[in-house]
Amino acid sequence: MQELNFSKKQLKRIYCSLLQADLLEQFMSSKFPASKKFGIEGCWSLIPGLIALMSEVSSLGTEYVELGMTHRGRINVLLNLLKRPMHTVLYEFLQKGSSAHGFYGGDVQYHLGAYSHVRYGGQRGEQDEDEEDHKIHLSMCPNPSHLESINPVVMGKVRAKQNFLRDYSRQRVVGVLLHGDASFSGQGVVHETMELSELDAYTVGGMLHIIINNQIGFTTDPRTGRSSVHPTNVAKAVGAPVFHVNGDDVLAVVKACQMAARYRHKYKRDAVINIVCYRKHGHNELDDPKITHPLTYNLIENHPSTLELFTQYLLDHNQITPEEIQTEKEKYLCLCESELSAAKEFQPNAGDLLSANWQGDAVASLGRPFNQTGATLSMLKDVGESISTLPTDFQAHAKVQEVLSKRQKAIRTGEGVDFAFAEALAFGSLMLPFKAGDQAEGKRGKTEDLVQRPMEKNAFLSPMVDHPTVHVRLAGQDVERGTFNQRHAVVIDQTTAARYVPLDHITDTPGGQASFSVCNSSLSEEAALGFEYGYSLENDNALVIWEAQFGDFANNAQAMIDNFIASGEDKWLCQSGLVLLLPHGYEGQGPEHSSARLERYLSLVNDDADRVSGNQQTDTDRIMHMFEELDRDRDGTLSLRQIQEVIGEEQINNVVELQSLEGTQTVSQGQEEYRFRKEDYVRIMLQWLARNTEARFNMSVCNVTTPANYFHVLRRQIHRPYAKPLVLMSPKYLLHHAPAVSPLKHFEVGTHFNRVISDTASVNNLRSGFVDLNPVVPGEAKKVLVCSGKVAYALHHSRKAKRKNDIVLIRLEQLAPFPVGDMITALAPYSNAEVVWVQEEPKNMGAWNYVQPRLTQMLRLLRERGLRVSTQQEVSYVGREPSASTATGSFFVHMAENKQLLE
Repeated sequence: MQELNFSKKQLKRIYCSLLQADLLEQFMSSKFPASKKFGIEGCWSLIPGLIALMSEVSSLGTEYVELGMTHRGRINVLLNLLKRPMHTVLYEFLQKGSSAHGFYGGDVQYHLGAYSHVRYGGQRGEQDEDEEDHKIHLSMCPNPSHLESINPVVMGKVRAKQNFLRDYSRQRVVGVLLHGDASFSGQGVVHETMELSELDAYTVGGMLHIIINNQIGFTTDPRTGRSSVHPTNVAKAVGAPVFHVNGDDVLAVVKACQMAARYRHKYKRDAVINIVCYRKHGHNELDDPKITHPLTYNLIENHPSTLELFTQYLLDHNQITPEEIQTEKEKYLCLCESELSAAKEFQPNAGDLLSANWQGDAVASLGRPFNQTGATLSMLKDVGESISTLPTDFQAHAKVQEVLSKRQKAIRTGEGVDFAFAEALAFGSLMLPFKAGDQAEGKRGKTEDLVQRPMEKNAFLSPMVDHPTVHVRLAGQDVERGTFNQRHAVVIDQTTAARYVPLDHITDTPGGQASFSVCNSSLSEEAALGFEYGYSLENDNALVIWEAQFGDFANNAQAMIDNFIASGEDKWLCQSGLVLLLPHGYEGQGPEHSSARLERYLSLVNDDADRVSGNQQTDTDRIMHMFEELDRDRDGTLSLRQIQEVIGEEQINNVVELQSLEGTQTVSQGQEEYRFRKEDYVRIMLQWLARNTEARFNMSVCNVTTPANYFHVLRRQIHRPYAKPLVLMSPKYLLHHAPAVSPLKHFEVGTHFNRVISDTASVNNLRSGFVDLNPVVPGEAKKVLVCSGKVAYALHHSRKAKRKNDIVLIRLEQLAPFPVGDMITALAPYSNAEVVWVQEEPKNMGAWNYVQPRLTQMLRLLRERGLRVSTQQEVSYVGREPSASTATGSFFVHMAENKQLLE
């Protein structure tokens, strides 16, 4: 080992951290020999290196560190760096975790995240629990087994934290990523993420990368796993320095980490540390590596550990005594045994249980305000005028000026708002503050009161409530102009090439609006989408949107969608309100520019077709089980005081509805105390479910057909009391289709998002065309065509041309979660009509396989309620035949298919 000028105190601390890393692995292996732990053995020096890194960045002014890593060494990092209580980790290994109760899906121990506050002293490599000056908030992101996919997520979280903390120096928040050697060189998302590092809309002032280079990938040698000598060659693409260091030289690892931190601080660029080490066991502790690498593992078996090497070094240099070594070993092993005993008796507290369950949201949100998605007319006009007006000396392209002129006309006449303008109005209205005292113009007149009573908070026409300004971020390929020349969020001066962003100039009042970020991304899907997902995790009060250039380009980001967006809440309790705009529609542009693969997203929603009948037994069972967990004194009741202990004192004053229910009133310490029986608790929770029926589902999938509905569904992401991802099959053809417009009155207070739009609905923008047909009375209608997306316009035009007045159209605007109640209401009047599902996509794609069992259930329910005369048992299908490809490459074949579909 090199002489690197460490004091005796520093050497002692480095030794203790290395000792703890080594002993923890030994302890875990002895206690849980049959469990996979993916230990750090072979790269023990990572722990002292990380501690040194944290000390260094903290001394340079860092307050927050976002950490991402794979499974290798994760448990050791959780315990020895983030200082997660050991008994909570051991509890999971004892297979007594809360996920066994069915409260949430959960994940394996070596995928879980954590959050902690750790204080570091000013001396590099030293940790001092009494030092207040250098406290760091450490956050380790949970991750799936898809190696390196966590990278852009962490980067997005860092950027979001920097923005919301106004950390424009990019020093208060730092991101650290741990990699494997095989994955760093092999996974394309590594390159995609690093290519974001110097882009203005993505940079975080440099990420710190540490590679655990154990010189093998599962069973694959480097010579067959990569073409380069080192796994770090990808870093050359962005000019990042690479610090190669011997993993057995713990002092060199510490010094390399310190140097990388200082480089990042000075130059605000990525830096890479390549710890060349080995893997003591196989891919996991149960795997025998000698099957494929007998010679290598013969050498490893006889190789002294890093702890042994460093211990000898310290003894040789009189920096530690054998007595000190023995004392430190006994102290840590004693701690491990004590924590194991605690784990055997450990039970998650009520707050832990509720935080992992929708019932926690139900209790905690009783006093949470709710806001309508409609906006005041005055706000709509203010926003519309501002974003359709350019500075007098600005020379926009003639086509852009024409678009802006049409928007001005629409806002002044109240007619003809198209999709792009509706989107801009949604953004702008969210970015402005709305106060309860403002006049809410529209059908309800003036509304001035805050919502206080929980039974009203999700009422359809609740009064408007205070909310702060909402930051809006829109990113993706070519989003500034819009792939289809529709958005023009950034306007370019034709003489100077100057940029003008209308949504940055809604108001002249300093601080009067939230920030708007619109940015063309690199030609990346997985990293770009992962970045936005990470960004969305940091603030519920931000509307974060990723748009694919064409919907099926999201194919390249499928791992991010499956493993983070669709399942992150169920696995890790990570809530995100991210919006995916996926242009979708069949217009003869070929297989890769037609379908956004709607069927994939529908298959990811945890919406059970067999539960549309409204059977509450499963919900009731879960609610009753939670009551039993909360009722620790086993007296069959819950008190407000017990609830207060769970949700916090600041919430209890809002739980006014609880006290109006029939309960058992007792007196405790001279004060009245309300206690609720199990049946009371069940009723409260079932009522909450009825008002928040979609809160239980993991995400929403919509295919909106009116600009007003697009406006409302975007604003709904902010204004409903829970965060869920939204996948939108966004329009292409409809962006410029003349009938695809909405009047301004459909955006006002008193209007809302419509999950289903029927011919007779007041918000149907094609209603006048239907009325002109002089339609038959509902009971005499022959067919009800249920559809979703732009095919509704084709069906409407075809019906109008053929003067068919006995055919009804019902548009399913939200596909998932399936709007059972709205669909029953829409279908009920047509008691004798044949119900047909119509779609553009091939039969094995699109929504057919999702809607077919649900619509069939609708027919059954209507018959049972005496609302259906027809004996039709199964919903009929009209659409393209099954196909291996999403669409034909021939425009003429496409037109022939369309003709056949409409006939």
